[in-house]
Amino acid sequence: MLSQLLNGYLTLFCVGSGVILNILCIYVFLKYRNGSPVIQYYLVTLTLWQTALLCNAFLLYCLPTLIYGHVVSSGYYVFVYPFVYAFANTTHTGTVWIILTLTIDRYLALCQPLKHRAIGKRSRVKRLMVAVSILAIFFSVPRFFEVATIYDKDLETDEWIPIVSRTAIVDDKTYWTIYHIVLAMLFVTLIPCLLLFALTLRISIALRQAIVRRKALCAPTSELDGRNKKATCSKKEHRANIMLIMVIAKFLISDCLPAIIDVLEHIVGTEVFMASPMATLFVDISNFLVVLNCSTNFWIFLFWGKRFRKSCRHMLIDSWIGRRMYSWAKISESDLASYFNQPSSFTTNYTKNKNGIYSDAKSLTPKRSFAPAESTILLLSSENGLLQEPLLKVSKKFSQQHLIPNHHPTKSCRANSCNLSRLPCNGSGVGVQDIVIRNSLELEKQAMLNILASQKR
Repeated sequence: MLSQLLNGYLTLFCVGSGVILNILCIYVFLKYRNGSPVIQYYLVTLTLWQTALLCNAFLLYCLPTLIYGHVVSSGYYVFVYPFVYAFANTTHTGTVWIILTLTIDRYLALCQPLKHRAIGKRSRVKRLMVAVSILAIFFSVPRFFEVATIYDKDLETDEWIPIVSRTAIVDDKTYWTIYHIVLAMLFVTLIPCLLLFALTLRISIALRQAIVRRKALCAPTSELDGRNKKATCSKKEHRANIMLIMVIAKFLISDCLPAIIDVLEHIVGTEVFMASPMATLFVDISNFLVVLNCSTNFWIFLFWGKRFRKSCRHMLIDSWIGRRMYSWAKISESDLASYFNQPSSFTTNYTKNKNGIYSDAKSLTPKRSFAPAESTILLLSSENGLLQEPLLKVSKKFSQQHLIPNHHPTKSCRANSCNLSRLPCNGSGVGVQDIVIRNSLELEKQAMLNILASQKR
């Protein structure tokens, strides 16, 4: 029952979602090239191999389990089994080698950057990906000759039915020892897993040391940099490397159990291993872990890749669904407010009555009118961002002194400020109150700029 659940419905869900999400990843990587192009070549090639592995896993044991309830070895479905078996091993080998080359690239980038600059160029990475893929195909060519479809006579029905059978090359001990034991452990299962573990550990240590050194170099040395303690000098630059380390670690965890199972199969023998129900269950679990690994890279890219999230957002906005959602979201606030029988702040005008008190009044135009000083927001771009808060405080203080009724800073201007709102406009249509407020804010802005310049000096 557990094997049927793993090989059937769970694998079907992982294959369906994984293929869709992997195609989405490839589309985002190829269309929105806003990241490192070298890393994108690795990720696109890896995603292609993993998508092919998911398709072969579906044809190899998921579809037969859904149709017949178990992995079949006879019937007309077995005609596709030899090809699917060979391609499944090919895609697994290609995935392992691409992950290994990606790990070596990250190791050189973090531990030997000068050598990585000479090696990690675009043209060389392209040729490397093509060469690794071709070598993975050539390495798996013998798999095409290990399984064949033959006809056997059924004793019950007295009919000839097709079955899957191993060829004579598998029974050759020399071939089995060299290819399945020595070469498979050296290039596919045991040695690549050990290399991945060692390189991932070394990369993690180097990444941690780089973060500590960069934090020490970027430590705040003055009060102006006090708000930039958590600057992006370390976090943003290392986030992509952490994402790639998670992809490598996830693959390493999912591929450890198949490597251990292969080693145990070689130790106890193929016939004894295949006759054990516990061994069959572990094979099903290992196959599901491989499928789960190939179908979940999208979520790591989405949660840890800021550029990938931004590219997905742009893709969603540019698509037909995104445009429909955007047009639906552009419902005016007045419609929503009238639907819920509440006043709308979007269609509210704030006007001053005769007593100098601001009150809201509904208007047909979706505009919001505020007092000049209340609607003025001073935002000055600076390295430390310390100017925003003082200027807002000064603006608020100036607003309280000049706009609140019956509050006047000096006694000499009391008579003039009482009738300030009734003063006529000048020739350009600008009120005297607006001119006074604008000049005062300009003076305060210039004063704060002078303070900042003196603090920098």
